[in-house]
Amino acid sequence: MKATRMNMAYLWTLLTISLVTVIGKFLPPFFDLLNIALLYLLPVLISAAYWGRGPSFFASFLGVLAFDFFFVPPIYSFSVDNIQYLFTFAVYLLVAIVISTMATKLRDELEKARKSERLTLALYALSRQMAAVTNVQQISEILVNTIAEAIDRKIIFMLPETDKNQLSIAASSPAGATLASGNELGIAQWVWDHGKYAGRGTGVIRETPTFFLPVKVENRTMAVLAVTPEMKDDFISPEQLQILEAFTNIAAVGLIRVELAKEAAKAKLLSESEKLHTALLNSVSHEIRTPLASITGAVTGLLEGGVISSESRDILLSTIKEEAQRMNRFTSNLLDMTRLESGVLKPNVDWCDMQDIVGVAIREIGDILQKHKLQIYIPAGLPLVMADFALIEHVVINLLENAVKYSLPDGEISMSVQQRDKELLFSIINVGSTIPAKDRKDVFDKFYRLHVSKNRAGIGLGLSICKGIIEAHKGKIWVESSGQNKNCFIFSLPVPDQPSQPGNI
Repeated sequence: MKATRMNMAYLWTLLTISLVTVIGKFLPPFFDLLNIALLYLLPVLISAAYWGRGPSFFASFLGVLAFDFFFVPPIYSFSVDNIQYLFTFAVYLLVAIVISTMATKLRDELEKARKSERLTLALYALSRQMAAVTNVQQISEILVNTIAEAIDRKIIFMLPETDKNQLSIAASSPAGATLASGNELGIAQWVWDHGKYAGRGTGVIRETPTFFLPVKVENRTMAVLAVTPEMKDDFISPEQLQILEAFTNIAAVGLIRVELAKEAAKAKLLSESEKLHTALLNSVSHEIRTPLASITGAVTGLLEGGVISSESRDILLSTIKEEAQRMNRFTSNLLDMTRLESGVLKPNVDWCDMQDIVGVAIREIGDILQKHKLQIYIPAGLPLVMADFALIEHVVINLLENAVKYSLPDGEISMSVQQRDKELLFSIINVGSTIPAKDRKDVFDKFYRLHVSKNRAGIGLGLSICKGIIEAHKGKIWVESSGQNKNCFIFSLPVPDQPSQPGNI
């Protein structure tokens, strides 16, 4: 390819000399031979500016020969009548060579300036791209594509596998390119282990046509870059090595940045986990201490109170029962969340009547519902659902407890079940502070609590457990709020084809 371009340069030089000669044949009536000789300096300048030193020297000597042959008497002969023309030829050659050399130097300096500008722009673009990427694969692909555009060679970028020191190809240009043999992978591994150059043009394993470059930050090797030329005899020039080092230095900084970002994320996660762990322990201890303190106080009153009235005795026993039930529900929530997180919770489904589930749930927590008016609407003839009776009962209890906890004192709580297409909708409405729209999805997350709930008992597990159980039944759960200070928690369960005989229930 390079030889073809050079041959074309010499051909164009020959054509420009021929053109000047043709033009010069029409000028003798108007110009003397000295002016015509000056015309032959134009091909020299053009050749030096566009094609370099070789074509310009060729134009200098060819111009002298053409001027002698076509214009100096006797014409069409290389001999001269006047010896002074030999001095003219010498001066012309000297001037042409000087002009050619200066023009070539200017051309080379201009090309260096252009290359430097392109390199600077490429480094700037690479730096901007590296600053925007967030993973190692993107860094690898950007690097190999940028280097391939800069030096037009096969580029392979290798990184160590996770938790290992064995290298593997992360990116290449062209895409899908691989090393020539397993030996080259061994060379790359040597470069990774020792942090030194190897391959063609180095003093280490020079027989291979590929050049291997360690991508380093200070004394730490981050990756290995392999560069394979198109021709086996090509070497990496000092200028190309400088380009490779500049690009790989930026890539190394990018790799370090991604690594530090991961470590920072881990540290942040660990810190948040520690905070959550502390908060959870504080909440759990509070949730356990409170009912234990009530139970202890009631038992102490019974044992040390001497003669007490039957009414006081009933109140203390009722307190013990309520707080024991509260501890039981709290423990059940913790166990259910553990089972949900581990994937152990599997619904034991059977045909269930929602009216029976609601009735059992109300009897279970009837004591905490005494201060609220409960409205229930369950129409007759609702279809049965395939569900785990105990788990759905647990969902209803959690939703009722949540409604009681966040309702106004003596506020009304309404509960309804209705059918919509192929699903049953269960809803509980309470009057209290409405849930903001931005928090309606988050209330079903573990340990999430609204600002208004900070002074209320609980650790934020109830609704999360409800969501896990309902989703395990292929249903959905959500909350809606209205401008009338009402919150409506709704969950749906699919309605399958009903059993044909009552005996199948």
